[in-house]
Amino acid sequence: MVNGDIGHLDGDLRESVENGGLRRSVDYTSYILARLGESGIETYVQPGSHEPVAVYDQAMDFFEDKFSNIFNAVSIPFIDGEDHRIVFLPGSDFVSGGEYIIGDNRLSSGRYVNAGENGSQLVRCAGWKQHLQAIAEHGKGFYYSNMNDLRSSVKEPEKTIVICHIPRKFDNLVTCVDMAVFGEATKDFILNDNPVEKGLIFPIETARKVASAGAPVSLKQENRGNEELRKLYNEIGIRKAVSGHFHESSHRANNSNGEHVKQGEYVDGLFWNSGCLDFGHCGILSVRDGKVRYENIDLRDFLKN
Repeated sequence: MVNGDIGHLDGDLRESVENGGLRRSVDYTSYILARLGESGIETYVQPGSHEPVAVYDQAMDFFEDKFSNIFNAVSIPFIDGEDHRIVFLPGSDFVSGGEYIIGDNRLSSGRYVNAGENGSQLVRCAGWKQHLQAIAEHGKGFYYSNMNDLRSSVKEPEKTIVICHIPRKFDNLVTCVDMAVFGEATKDFILNDNPVEKGLIFPIETARKVASAGAPVSLKQENRGNEELRKLYNEIGIRKAVSGHFHESSHRANNSNGEHVKQGEYVDGLFWNSGCLDFGHCGILSVRDGKVRYENIDLRDFLKN
């Protein structure tokens, strides 16, 4: 399973089309999907915080037709195993060039574009081609994932594993999968002729550069998981989930209480960051009698050999 962040787009779509960013994002996404298809391994793919809708949907349509082992999890709510159900929840609550957004009941799941005067009207798009055309005409577009869709997908929570790019909120910085290091603007300022509002969050690499240049950006370390997702998981009874998103928490694993879970042990509760591929991290999740265990894999170890 590929749990997000296989594509990237700088700026909005129309700007990126003009400077070649859209083409680069398509090329990068296509390269990854082609390698996965050639592997012959059954692979379910969903977007995270970096994927533009038109890039991701167009690439997935092509590679699903080309390879029988590639599946777009955006259109597959869940898959059933012998003693478990895997439920997919695509997108992110914080996007960096991406257009797949996770939220609550304010919208139903689907593609949207801001239309009307000053983008005041939301229009539902039937497919990625309509989405791309609408963006060309109006500007901003996105895919909305209503996290409450889990309520209809989860029938036996003790046998359910949620695959979601973002983790739920926890409270332990030392052990949990939602520990993040980032920068936050401490007051309004101008960056490269663009206004930055107080409270804006920067990825840590950008934050360090901006702060070193003298901008009012404070470096922080916090549990940044989604609070609404925590409430929903607790209400439904979800105790097993695989996430990514926070690179700093790559290969961490904890239970519902925020306590570390050891590798190789079958457990009833597991929240696991399966790894950041930029670090060469991935992993294997095994299921037996409804329980799960994980194994962290560092691909750099294979390169050494």
